[in-house]
Amino acid sequence: MPAIIVAVANQKGGVGKTTSTINLARALIELDKRVLVIDCDPQCSLSVAVGVDPKALHRLEEQGRTLYFGLVKDAPMKDLVLPGEPAVIPAGTRLASADTEIVSPFGVATILKEKIEPLRADFDVILIDCQPSLSILTVNALTAADAVVIPVKSDYLSIMGVPLLIETIENVRRRANPGLTVIGILPTLFNARANHDAEMVKELQAAVSHKHIHVFPPVNRSTAYDNANAAGKSVVELFPDTPGVEQYRAVATRILEVRRG
Repeated sequence: MPAIIVAVANQKGGVGKTTSTINLARALIELDKRVLVIDCDPQCSLSVAVGVDPKALHRLEEQGRTLYFGLVKDAPMKDLVLPGEPAVIPAGTRLASADTEIVSPFGVATILKEKIEPLRADFDVILIDCQPSLSILTVNALTAADAVVIPVKSDYLSIMGVPLLIETIENVRRRANPGLTVIGILPTLFNARANHDAEMVKELQAAVSHKHIHVFPPVNRSTAYDNANAAGKSVVELFPDTPGVEQYRAVATRILEVRRG
């Protein structure tokens, strides 16, 4: 069975996209799945958080072995994969210019989809960590994906942006990727002691109920996530008893259910 491709997307920064990608990857690896993560953000947070040293990233960029070169310079994506658990296609700072450099006679939204198609046979799940904007790179990720997970910080401003992202997903569905499925929304950085956070999650559930979009139980705020990121590891791996880990495992299980159809 070919890999399911999942975009982890939200146009707002600071909502836990990269942390969610890392922890979903580890939860899937615990289920004996072969996982590839693709860093589609020029800030390179995912690449560093899975253990790629920043100096090594610079060397990889000089060698033409980052995602930019696969998208813009026709480097085979298989040559860009760094082995590991998870395997990773790293980003680099040059990826910031990809939006203006991507050229295709068949439409710029489908380039990532075409490039990563050969990788489906090598993995069970491919996770794409999107940049915090509704850019051409993000649209490429949504066009390439079978499904999308939406991390949302449990505060007012983050939840306000959800309708715009859903509108973008629906536009991608209509124009480029009719099979794109929303696996669900994952509230993050949740303060269980704050009434505001609980109220925001209820508002979020109400805002998307007419779209029949599932809202997962929230992931509690914890310094364990920052500590794990700094160590180049996931919380699922380093601190498995941290509140919120079970939510990532639940999302991982749901991804595999969608894969099986």
